[in-house]
Amino acid sequence: MAHESGAGTQHVRATGGRLWQLLPVDWGKIQEVTNEPVPGHIKRWWFALGGTPAYLFLIQITTGILLSFYYVPSQDHAYDSVAAITHVVPFGWFVRSIHKWAANLMIITVLLHMCRVFFSCAFRHPRQVNWVVGCGLLMCTLSLGFTGYSLIQEQLSYWGITVASELVSNVPFIGGILATFMRGGEEIGPNTLTRMFNLHVGILPVITILLIGLHIAVLRLHGVSELTFSDPRIQPEHPRLAKDLLGVKLLSLLAAIGAIGCLAAAAFAKSSFTMLARELSPESTRLLWLVLGAILATASALLSRGHMYGLLLWFGISIMTIAKLLFDLTHQEALHPAGWIAMAVVLGITAVYGVVRQNRFIEGKGADKPFNFFPDHIISELLIGTLLLFLLTLMTLVFPAELAEKANPLVTPDHIKPEWYFFFQFRMLKLTGLNTAVVLSGVLGVMVVGWPWIDALLEKIAPKRDLGIYIGIVAFLMFLVFTVWEATV
Repeated sequence: MAHESGAGTQHVRATGGRLWQLLPVDWGKIQEVTNEPVPGHIKRWWFALGGTPAYLFLIQITTGILLSFYYVPSQDHAYDSVAAITHVVPFGWFVRSIHKWAANLMIITVLLHMCRVFFSCAFRHPRQVNWVVGCGLLMCTLSLGFTGYSLIQEQLSYWGITVASELVSNVPFIGGILATFMRGGEEIGPNTLTRMFNLHVGILPVITILLIGLHIAVLRLHGVSELTFSDPRIQPEHPRLAKDLLGVKLLSLLAAIGAIGCLAAAAFAKSSFTMLARELSPESTRLLWLVLGAILATASALLSRGHMYGLLLWFGISIMTIAKLLFDLTHQEALHPAGWIAMAVVLGITAVYGVVRQNRFIEGKGADKPFNFFPDHIISELLIGTLLLFLLTLMTLVFPAELAEKANPLVTPDHIKPEWYFFFQFRMLKLTGLNTAVVLSGVLGVMVVGWPWIDALLEKIAPKRDLGIYIGIVAFLMFLVFTVWEATV
């Protein structure tokens, strides 16, 4: 019996060996290549946003394939097919909502990832090529959002294409050719939808996949940029010295005062509040003040301990408040304009201070030890993916995708407004005019793509002063203010 058992085991091993020979790969070398140590700063979630858009892109591909089984890409049937997906097809509304919110989150995470790379100067030599590839991924992501929104054939999506084609036609030298290609002719018609569909489901996804592969390949060649957050002026025996800084104490005090004010408004205020061009009911207004008070109280407690998370909460509330104050000023709804301006300046200064002094916070100090890609980083990525699925499901259940009025070329809507990721350009268009907005958009685009070389020039002009960081802070604040401003009109 023992002899028979041993023979059976040898037979299984021989069979397994022959099967592995079908795929002659040195698995030891693969494990060695894929399991290199990951720099310790990747443990901080705001430095590890690169994988999040990839998760969302995979969700986009999966849900997009499911939607393509029922979508009809023709001008006469597109809207009806979307209506059937939304109201008739089992779980069609759920898949469509997941697709919509994953697209929005993908744009947000790509923007945040590029901001992280920018402010950590990870685009500098020899990583300039990967910055350019990242800019290409950003353009593909925005284009996917635009073309996908155009396929619905709603009233606003139709007129959004009309405005976009008008903008493109004003591009110097090649505007007419680009606009004709975009429309599929001299005017918007059946060919326009076909072009948008081909771009959305075929051309842009393939380009995005190729760019992602190139992005990862270049990243593997250069390795992940290792960042250090140690400050020679901070002694290691004082790990919580950040809370002794005057600036951090002031931030904590301002957040506490704001929390008290919000909680008092929730308890005693009876007036309604206008947000995103909507007047909230008194009950919703009290709930809003209560939530803001709780967030500011949390920010104050975290700031008092010198934690970066408190700064992030304060920064988010500050940007929304500044946009609201500017909106009130421009529409002459501010009760005390001087106070409004002073408050906006204070909030802006504190937000800039927090970004510039991020290395003073607890999460920004010390050089963490590297950790293994597998299983440590893989488990972290799986947890992030699970969190994303939960967040997308929650957003889908609370804010399902709706279907507005069908496109009508003969009726112009009272308010034409693009998707939120184009609010900055739309606000710039309103402020400067068509031709100027097109030129400014082109100049800003060239500056973003060529920023590694612009930054190198700034370093030669003013070494070790990080002028590019301050320029980036101003540009980021302008983008947020213009976006929120357009959203509240």
